[in-house]
Amino acid sequence: MGAPIASPFAAPRVRGISLRHRGNGAASVVYQTMANGQVVLITTEPLGGGLPVRSVYYVAEQDPAKAEAIIAAMMAPNERVEAFGALPEPAVKALGLKPGDFTRG
Repeated sequence: MGAPIASPFAAPRVRGISLRHRGNGAASVVYQTMANGQVVLITTEPLGGGLPVRSVYYVAEQDPAKAEAIIAAMMAPNERVEAFGALPEPAVKALGLKPGDFTRG
């Protein structure tokens, strides 16, 4: 037997982007799962001593440094800001966040 025949209905892939044939001469582009937000942790060192307190913010900004800057702009000097990880697009949408928005978790 020879090599398998490729199906004309298989969606070609180009650099993580799936091209889907619509059957009408047009193609749509389906982007692969892409995080488009960040989870940002805030660590507050109590001024009178004691254990630090942690808070979580969800930021609709894909770039970790920009997400940190958005939250750091409203924090006090005794608070440390750290981008913890990606927040998937469905979570950003479920939280009702628009680009640059944030909410406390």
